[in-house]
Amino acid sequence: MWTARRRSAKKNSKKSAAPSRTEKHAKPSTSKKLSDQSLIRADVQSLSGTDFERLMEMYYIDQGYRVNRVGGAGDHEVDLILQGKEGYKIAVQCKRWKRDVGNDIVLRLKAGKQVHGCYDAWIVTTSHFTKSAREAAERLNIKLINGAALQDKLMRWRKGKRVG
Repeated sequence: MWTARRRSAKKNSKKSAAPSRTEKHAKPSTSKKLSDQSLIRADVQSLSGTDFERLMEMYYIDQGYRVNRVGGAGDHEVDLILQGKEGYKIAVQCKRWKRDVGNDIVLRLKAGKQVHGCYDAWIVTTSHFTKSAREAAERLNIKLINGAALQDKLMRWRKGKRVG
């Protein structure tokens, strides 16, 4: 009896939540998919998480990697899997954050690296890493790319593409 009430209550709450979800997605520019050129020119801080992943995918393709976008539910903290000419795989987690990335992300990426059978793992962020994240990454041999290093890499890449 109690399960029928719970199911009924859950069903009714879903119906009442539907209008607010559509309002949430009605944001003007962030929900619109950017073209590749617009994405390359865009300010990284203004991108959505998905667009940031797309930008990093484009960047790594231009660096000579074959890229498989994983992302989504069940990705085990792996957004991209890079494969170099040598054939080894690298698990990459992309974080377009304003706050510092903590060691919980480093630890979860370590597991994701193993789940996806990758040789190496990198975390790319627009922000910085906490001290504990840097310590954990050093011990686990995970490469950390912070916002300053990322901006430098993207600036050189954009120059090579002759984009702003």
